[in-house]
Amino acid sequence: MTRRAYFIALKPQALFACLLVLTGCAGGGGSTAGATFRVGLQDDPKSLDPAIGYDVPSWAIEHLMFESLVTYGFDSQIVPALASAWKEEGGKAYVFTLRTDPKFHDGRAVTAKDVVYSFNRLLDPATKSPGATFYTDIAGAKDRLAGKAQAVAGVTAVDDRTVRIALERPNLIFLQLLAMPFASVVPDGVKTEDLARKPIGTGPFAFDAWSSGQKITLKRNPHGRPPAPPAGAKPIDGVEVALGLNESIEVLKFERGELDVVGALRNIPAADFTRLQADPKLKDRMLSGPDAAVHYITLNTTVKPFDKLEVRQAIAKAVDKNRVIQLVNGRGQVAHGILPPTMPGFNPDLAGIGHDPAGAKALLAKAGLPDGFAATYYCTSSDTQRKVAQSLQQDLEKIGIKLTIKAMAFPTYLQAKSTKGQVGIGAGNWSQDFPDPSNFLTTMFHSKNIKERDSLNDSYYKNPQVDALLDKAGAASDPGLRARLFREAEAIIVEDAPAVPLYYPVKYQLHAERVTGYKLHPIWGLELAGAGVK
Repeated sequence: MTRRAYFIALKPQALFACLLVLTGCAGGGGSTAGATFRVGLQDDPKSLDPAIGYDVPSWAIEHLMFESLVTYGFDSQIVPALASAWKEEGGKAYVFTLRTDPKFHDGRAVTAKDVVYSFNRLLDPATKSPGATFYTDIAGAKDRLAGKAQAVAGVTAVDDRTVRIALERPNLIFLQLLAMPFASVVPDGVKTEDLARKPIGTGPFAFDAWSSGQKITLKRNPHGRPPAPPAGAKPIDGVEVALGLNESIEVLKFERGELDVVGALRNIPAADFTRLQADPKLKDRMLSGPDAAVHYITLNTTVKPFDKLEVRQAIAKAVDKNRVIQLVNGRGQVAHGILPPTMPGFNPDLAGIGHDPAGAKALLAKAGLPDGFAATYYCTSSDTQRKVAQSLQQDLEKIGIKLTIKAMAFPTYLQAKSTKGQVGIGAGNWSQDFPDPSNFLTTMFHSKNIKERDSLNDSYYKNPQVDALLDKAGAASDPGLRARLFREAEAIIVEDAPAVPLYYPVKYQLHAERVTGYKLHPIWGLELAGAGVK
């Protein structure tokens, strides 16, 4: 979830449903006439088109409105979504049988033709999907992306209820890729420009309205399959996302009963977290769990002086990561590498680049910058990111690097960070889209993901040795070999320091007393399945 990365203060990434909110006192009053789930957010999402929106808030809302062929259950395993069943043809293809009941929000039945159209749109170069490169193992996908084909040869409709997806090579994580919102099914023929602001899918909630800077509202999909709430509870029949709220205002509104969840799309502010966590009345409603994400400093290897290895390594040595952990109230652990502890292939023995200010000064001198330099540090306008930025500013000043902090609205920052040459040094955050090392290492650091705009590789890092290791790992059918190749690539990346890992977050969410059945999901940041209102 960013590149998709939103600074949650934790991607995650997820995302299948949003927050529970009622029209009454969410903090713990009596029942109300309706059951609208309300959540707060500061900035408008970049897009609600599932092929385009690639950040935590966008995915959270998209996941309420769209479905893919498969999805993730609460045990992180792939489970049916629009497909009722599938079979693998020796690693060369997958054949999916669609459910007989799914309908789009307008009441039209879903057919295999819609699935074919959705992949053709996703891989159309005109769509400019930041997630298109995830699907280049589909036969014909590269030709479609290059503008050499009018359709993706490998995605075909066998009949109205059967879709076949042929692959150019076996891919052990292909089903996981299909669970991402990028692969959501949209109506055949729908225009990309229409989906961005008026999306239509098959998910449990349908788009209602979007007033920029104020709110986004969703209503129950009248043609969907609403998940049953706990016994005696009312179902959630709508979602309201209040916009324009900073973290502190979000907490205030929650405590006044105007929101049903805090901490779902971004961290609870430090001061408020300490107070809320200490309140014994909230103990049973404060949910926590590991967040498969990493927060880091991104260093653009094409922008001077960050193009010098010694400068990047000096920054890594100058940073006091333990102080950063204190700033986030201990909600995390020091990161020595890129892969978080929950990720398959995590290397607990990776030492990384340690804290050594004297060594950092020596590296700057070696780089020809004994007196340091001045730079602008870019981050979002969230309280947490700005506090971390101030801590980094103090650390780097000790070795002669003078940072000016430039805080921006989240969508603006995402665009700047992923545009070549605009950000030399800035805040980074990556949450898993699916539980596999490739989602971090390949997505963030393979040179194939470098673009002039909307670059997933926002450090513009290019190392042929790393590319080769990542390619071999992606093609490996032996899980043990695959893990070893990813670990070898990660060690090189950490030493090259296109990103300085800071910490792996632990996520906390606090829900209203009236909300029942709400659980943290290991993949999706927000999940309303099984939740209801008392």
